[in-house]
Amino acid sequence: MPTAPTATTSEQERAQAFVELGFDATQALMLAATRVEGECVEPAQVRRLLDCGCSHDLALRIVV
Repeated sequence: MPTAPTATTSEQERAQAFVELGFDATQALMLAATRVEGECVEPAQVRRLLDCGCSHDLALRIVV
């Protein structure tokens, strides 16, 4: 029986960082698993959007 994919350690660490930025668990996991042009979305990128006044929902839409 196939198993569900699991997050890598780095994805788990990024997801935790997104939770610490105020995203819920589902949003954090989605952000941690998102790749833009092959590169991971990093919490620092999202933090800059939040610091510029983006809401969490808007920051999520921008990077996903």
